[in-house]
Formats: sequence, structure tokens, C-alpha cells
Amino acid sequence: MRTGRSFRIKLFKAFLFTAIVPLLSMAFFAYYNTSSLIKTKLNTSVVDNINVLGRSIDSSLGSFKNMCDYIAINPDIQQVLKRGGYNSYEEKFQDVQKVYKITNNILATQQMDVPIFIVGNNLYSRFSTTDYFSPIYSDLNGDIFKQTDHAENGQLMYIQRRVDGKYRKDIVMSITKRINDVEKGDKLGYVIIDVYDDYFNNIFKNATLYKGSNIYVLNKKGTVITDLNYKNRTGFSFDKDYIKEVLDKEDSSFYCTIDGKKSIAYVHTLENTKLKLVETIPLSSINSDKNLIINTFLLVLLLTGIAVTVVSYFLSKSISKPVNKLSQLMHKVENGDLNVNFDIEGHDEIEALGRSFNKMVRELERLIDEVYVKQYLLKEAEFKALKAQVNPHFLYNTLESIKWMAKLKDDEGVVSMVTSLGKFLRYSISSKGDMVTVGEDLEQTLNYLNIQKTRYKDKFQVTVEVPEELKGKRILKLLLQPLVENAIVHGLEQKRGKGQLIIKGYVIENLLCFDVKDDGVGLGQSSSKGEGVGIENVDNRIKLHYGDSFGVELRAEEGYTCARIYLPIVEEEEENLD
Repeated sequence: MRTGRSFRIKLFKAFLFTAIVPLLSMAFFAYYNTSSLIKTKLNTSVVDNINVLGRSIDSSLGSFKNMCDYIAINPDIQQVLKRGGYNSYEEKFQDVQKVYKITNNILATQQMDVPIFIVGNNLYSRFSTTDYFSPIYSDLNGDIFKQTDHAENGQLMYIQRRVDGKYRKDIVMSITKRINDVEKGDKLGYVIIDVYDDYFNNIFKNATLYKGSNIYVLNKKGTVITDLNYKNRTGFSFDKDYIKEVLDKEDSSFYCTIDGKKSIAYVHTLENTKLKLVETIPLSSINSDKNLIINTFLLVLLLTGIAVTVVSYFLSKSISKPVNKLSQLMHKVENGDLNVNFDIEGHDEIEALGRSFNKMVRELERLIDEVYVKQYLLKEAEFKALKAQVNPHFLYNTLESIKWMAKLKDDEGVVSMVTSLGKFLRYSISSKGDMVTVGEDLEQTLNYLNIQKTRYKDKFQVTVEVPEELKGKRILKLLLQPLVENAIVHGLEQKRGKGQLIIKGYVIENLLCFDVKDDGVGLGQSSSKGEGVGIENVDNRIKLHYGDSFGVELRAEEGYTCARIYLPIVEEEEENLD
């Protein structure tokens, strides 16, 4: 009964899945297409809007700069500023009228209403288009004049926020120009034009904005000149988390959180003045249309889901009943009972399933005998064959060495090599099994090295770095010796002069690792045939015994050829339990 319910639940879920996935797909594609369309239109409209605003601001500020340039080189202005003083009030009045006429003609031509201040090098040279002279421009050592002197071409856009004394208008920026004697180049004074915040506000009125949007005007350093919504940020730097994003690119867009609102910011650099326009649009305003579509699809999905749930329940219940018996029989087969048979009823897919089940049960036992057992024996045979490849190869090389030592009458060398060979062969054919401790395999590797050192004399020096705590770990027999042999034959033997052979054991990331390194001729440089056969055999043996996740890796490493073994960590007691 439990199996039947399980199948019925799965069938029920399948019906739900089949019905709901198309709806979800439709909702996803509708949302994706809507998002893409909204984003495209948003980008186009905002970019066009901010470009128009930028051109308007550039044009206005360009006019202010031209006014400063004209006043700075005007001959009458230059003559007035060169005066050292006045002998009478009438002389002073004439100069004031002269300056007033020049500035008013400029303002009338440009159709602008801006305060203009002209400051000479002495106290007598102070002129203004307003009824008063702003105290901020009285001190020639003031910050605004120091910055102007160091500005490019002696012209500066100086950010400040103060209130015009007469008209109560906010001034957010002053455009200054150093007046130099056109003949001698000496500094005669400065001309200053105050820019009202109203100029920017009038430009912002022509902008098409999303609800909650804001527009910032920044200088080249990211300092706020003015913005649409807040008027207390003039002179402060733009948000520190995004200032680099604003200044690094001329035109860009990025996601940000400004004033606690997740927004998208669009940046535009003005062509002439190089000021920065930043328009921030809250994502909530952008996502309102998308949310409407999502809510609509969620409602449709909910209503359709209820209907599908009811229909799926009754369909799954009716279909699962004839499958219950087959499920129970399968459960018996899982427990090892092959004496089962499914009584076939009906003429549908269930019938075909029942026939397949009966055929499977009849064939299962035969497959176990003829396939599984044979494959297991084949794997064991292959494992033993791979292991056996090590001994003949090593034995041949050793006997060859003994033969030549005998011819050379090196009796002590023959005795030493035969003794070491005997120990090694006794270890190889011992009945202790295929698993040994690291210490045992390392000991036999050292026997092998004794043989080779007898043969090669001082051809190479051996360094063994295997911690004592690793020597009790269990590994497959004869893993280190073939790698050592490969290092000697294909690396050190063909090297001119003495070489280094390093055997190192360590644990890294829960893996037992061994490095066999030599500074011989290097990878691919050996002239001996069969280079890497021993390594390949060891790798195959490891993979047969431990799995494909382990094995041998051959690499070049700072002047050494390194064969690295990766093994699982097996304690002696764990091996005994297996």
C-alpha cells in the first residue's frame, strides 16, 4: 500500500509539473521580454533626456564663460583697472558708468540676468551690476581668487551656495576669470559672474522624469553643484560608494542605492565644460509595469493550479491502482526474491510493463552468473596482471646489473645486490595481501635503491621525507618502487653529473600524497624506450583498486620531474575491517 501511495504521489506531481511548467515558462518569457523592452525604452529615453539637458547647461555656461572672456580683454575695462586711484568723485563716477554700460550691453545681448562683479588690484577698483558689492569678493587673498590663479587659462567654475542679498536667490556657482594686461601680461584683477540655482531649475523643468528621480550636476572632481530634489548638497562630494564609477567613464549607467533607494544611475559628461550629469531613477518606478504583469500571471497560475490539482488527484488515483501490484513485486525482487510473476491484465502500457518485468526477473539470475561474476573476475585478473608487470621489469634490470658486476669481479656488489633483491622478491611474493603499510612499501623501495646505488655508485643522491605518522597508513603494495625506477632510468641515468632523487609523503585536503621527484633530463627528453610505462601501470592499479578519482599525475616542477600519487587515507584498522 505504501508503494502504491508513493507512485500515486509521484504521478500526481508529474501531472502538476506538466501543467504548471508551461505557465511558468510563459510568465518567465513575458517577464523577460517586458523587462528587455522597458529597459531598452528607459535607456533610450533617459539617455536622450540627459543629453538634451547637458547641451542646455553647456550652452548656458558657455555663454557665461564668453561673457567673462569679453570683459577680461575689453580695452575700456583694462584702462579702468590700470588706474592707481581717483582725484575726484566725478572721475570715479565716469568709470562706474563706463563699466556699467559695458556689462549691461552684454547682459542685454545675451538676454540674461546675472550678477557681474569686477575686482581690481586696489580698493578703488570694485564694480558690480548689483546695488551692492558682495563681501566674498572684497579680499583678493580669498580662496576663490587663489584657485582662479591656479586654474587652466585663469578661468574657474567655483562652487558655492549662498543667498543673493537683494533678490533672495540661491547662488550655487561663480564663474571667474583673471584679467591680465593684454600688453604686459600683468594681473589687473578678476571678473566674476554668479550663477543662480534658478538657471538649472529652469533647465530641469524641461526634463522628462520618472517618479522619485533626481538629477545631479557635478564638477570634474565629483563635487555637487546642484540637484533637482535637494538643495543642501552644494559643495559636497557625490556618494563616496559610487564616485569612482561616475568619474571613470564619460557616459555610463550602473545600479546603486542612493538615499536608501535602490536605483539605476545614468551618467553623462558635458562636451564643453566636462561637467557630469547624473540622473538617478528608483527601481520601484521602473518595475511598476513589470510587477503588474507578474501579479497578473500569478493570479492566472493560482487559479489554473487549483484546477490542475483537482484533476491530477483523480487521474493519479485511477492510474496507480493497476501499478500497485507490480510495485509490490518489484519490492520483493529488491529484497532478493526472484520467485515472482506479474499477472498480466488489460491491453495497454501496463501490460507491456508487466511483460518486461517478468522477462527481467527471468533473465536477472542468469545475468548475475554470466555477466556480473565474470566482470568481477575479469577486473581481479586485470588488477593482478598489472601488479605482475612490475616484478619482471625490475627483475630484468637487476639481473642485468648483477651480470655486469660479476664480469667485473665486483663480489661485494654482487652479494649486496643479491641480498637486496632477495628481500625485495620475498616482499613481492609474500602472502600478506595486496595492502601494506607505507613503512613496509618504503622499506622495500629503499632495498631497490640500495641495488641501484650499487649499480650507479654516486650517480645520484636520495632524500626521503616521509613523516613517521604516515608510515602506519595502508596503501597498495609496490606503488613507490616503479616511480623511483622510472625516475632513475628515464631521468637521472641520462643526466650528466650527479642528480637528486626526492621521495616525499604528506597529507593535503584529506588525501595521502607521495611525490617522487628527480632533476634528471626532464619530461620528454629521455632517449630510453618505454618512458612512463611504470607510471601508467601504477596509475591503472590505483584506479582499479581505489577508483578513478585517484591515481598518478606527472608534472614539471621548478627544475624537477615530479610523479605525484593521490590516495585516500586508510588506517590499518580500517583495512582490517574491510
